[in-house]
Amino acid sequence: MRNLLTLALILVSMGLSVAQNISLQGKVVDKSNNLPLPGVTVFIAELNRGVVTDLEGNFNLTALPERNITLKFSFVGYSTIVKTFKPGSTSGVLIQLEEAFTSIDEVVVSGAYVMSKESSPISIEKVDIVDILKMPSPSLMSALARTPGVNEISLGPGISKPVIRGLSFSRVLSVYQGGRFENQQWGADHGLGLTETGIGNVELIKGPASLIYGSGAMAGVVNLIEEKDAAIGDIDGYVNLRGYSNTLGLRSEVGVKGAAENGFVWSFNGALESHADYIDGDGRTMGNTRFNTQNFKTGVGLQKKWGDTRLRYTYLKQKLGILDESDVEGLATFRNDRSTQVPYQNVTDHFLSSETNVFLGEDKLKATFGLHKNLREEIETGGEFVDLGLNQTNIMYDVKYFKSINPNIEAIFGIQGFLLETINYTDALEFLIPDARKDDRSVYGLLNYNKDKWVIQGGLRYDYRKVNVDASGSHFVDFGFILPGEPEDRKLERTFDGITTSGGATFRPNSHWRFRLNIAQGFRAPDLAELFSNGVHPGTRRFEKGNAEFVREQNIQTDFGVRYIGKGFSISGEVFYNDINNYIFFAPTGEMQEDLEIWTFEQSDARLYGGEIELDFQPTSVKWLSASTSYSMVIAQRTDDFSYLPYIPAFRWNQSLDFRMNDLGIFQKPYISVLGSLIFDQDRAAPLEEATPGYFLLGMNIGGNLKVGKSFLDIYVSGTNILNKAYLDHLSLFRPFGINQIGRNIALNVKIPF
Repeated sequence: MRNLLTLALILVSMGLSVAQNISLQGKVVDKSNNLPLPGVTVFIAELNRGVVTDLEGNFNLTALPERNITLKFSFVGYSTIVKTFKPGSTSGVLIQLEEAFTSIDEVVVSGAYVMSKESSPISIEKVDIVDILKMPSPSLMSALARTPGVNEISLGPGISKPVIRGLSFSRVLSVYQGGRFENQQWGADHGLGLTETGIGNVELIKGPASLIYGSGAMAGVVNLIEEKDAAIGDIDGYVNLRGYSNTLGLRSEVGVKGAAENGFVWSFNGALESHADYIDGDGRTMGNTRFNTQNFKTGVGLQKKWGDTRLRYTYLKQKLGILDESDVEGLATFRNDRSTQVPYQNVTDHFLSSETNVFLGEDKLKATFGLHKNLREEIETGGEFVDLGLNQTNIMYDVKYFKSINPNIEAIFGIQGFLLETINYTDALEFLIPDARKDDRSVYGLLNYNKDKWVIQGGLRYDYRKVNVDASGSHFVDFGFILPGEPEDRKLERTFDGITTSGGATFRPNSHWRFRLNIAQGFRAPDLAELFSNGVHPGTRRFEKGNAEFVREQNIQTDFGVRYIGKGFSISGEVFYNDINNYIFFAPTGEMQEDLEIWTFEQSDARLYGGEIELDFQPTSVKWLSASTSYSMVIAQRTDDFSYLPYIPAFRWNQSLDFRMNDLGIFQKPYISVLGSLIFDQDRAAPLEEATPGYFLLGMNIGGNLKVGKSFLDIYVSGTNILNKAYLDHLSLFRPFGINQIGRNIALNVKIPF
């Protein structure tokens, strides 16, 4: 670690010596009439900053690196344009934006290289914070699950984890503030554990990303991107207020950020959220699904000609009620009761991270370090007692060097790893897993070719992981916790290693067609629960058993996608085939341990295949109207007997119809959106898993900007499950008990800038 820091300091010094005052000027106009467009956002994703065009449509970006940078030009009512320039060699640029209600292209950063989403060989979907505010959900993951190919496994509205193309749990990696966010996601009742506080957008990688992010990303990645920095010399802020009708939920959020002329940047965000028990479509109150959240984050940084550096800290506190299927009515209490009652989870996260970019001519060094503390308590008996208590500490690092070989080829060489320690509370009443220590190390290299109509990427990675577990403490002995094989010293060690590769290409022969092919390997070392669990898991009402002999999962997935953009419409299709060796899954045995059903982890080869198709339509003669529809499917089977795998989402058909209206006095840019989601019967049930009937959900949102003095308030009113349908979700952990999902829910969101 000391050598890495020394190297970083040397390279920073080199960067300071070669830095120059490089700028880029340009103008943005309307393509149809060549008139200047004021107020267009010009954003540089890799620098996390940008400017807005003036009254003449002009912009000026200063203190830029002497290397290719990718700019995004976006404006309400116009298509987004993504272009790459090299400051210093470009004297001035002219950008022509075309009117459109929807936009296909975006800038994405999750694929290691900053580039256009349409050019990336990796399938990446982007969800902007505005889309989340327009149609919010009590859980951030519920809002993201509207994306084709993305679903959620839920335990009520407060606990939700991602599912990407049928894969979930420890196969989907969460990235927050540039570092991996480990919140013990192996648990069925452990959610994503993150909120939208202070973020700008979320990027979702659909497919193996182990080459870039390592073990845990074999299904994909949920990457929360921080909001952009304030413009130089400005201080910006907002207050965001939200209410929900179904859970009587209230959320208040405040954010303020600034950037000084000397390059110093800072930000602060805070949010409080509270929900009562939810009501299903039959009007039944689901007792103890209430939850409360506190989220505070702050950051400071420095933007200079040589690069930038940022230090961020996040505090997240969640108290999450757990429904007891045997006492739903008794836990319901009174309608607006938000007080914590057993059983519940008490989860606390502290996340400290730093990101530094140093520009060395046309090259770049990026170093990310993080410290994450996750405290998870599951409490069933109340009082001072903790049934299951886990104290997890994760120290992570990721240092990569971007080498420009020529104007069209860039390479990345990096080292990555983390040291994760999980310690049980010694005074806990129950123990599910032993104390454990993971030491994860890797080295990798990637190559990117980008010229004219082609983008080609490929890479190679080696990973090594050592897992040490220890159940020799007196609290384990007294409890009777047993490790597999019953070693005399009550300790075990496992190692996992291997090589992964991936390659992909995007071909854009003209402005109409885009073809994308990606073949990638992914891997995942078994998590602690799969290897060593042997006990009661509070909150899930079951006895769980792992298997210490499991080997690592290894998959190879092929993705092929096509998009065609015509006049007033675009259509795209993605298909994938995922072959997984040693797939680990969780299933009930039908046996009982006292009054609890025994669930065991099993390992078998598997295959998953399916795809998504999307159609976006905007009549050129009716620019105030647009529509979209998407269909997504996945089938998952064991390859030995072709039986179906558990917890696989049903086929889904989404529809939306959007109307953009003229300004109505002080109410500007008003719109109405109608959304439908048809979930088909999930009759491909796994053994001992029941089929789930399909259903249709109707949603709507209305909004716009309300002019108050010189400011504009963003106001959104949305409704989900407007028809108040009583339904079971196949991925809900409540489904086996006949517990319906949330009923009609109306949300009001008001964002007040200052």
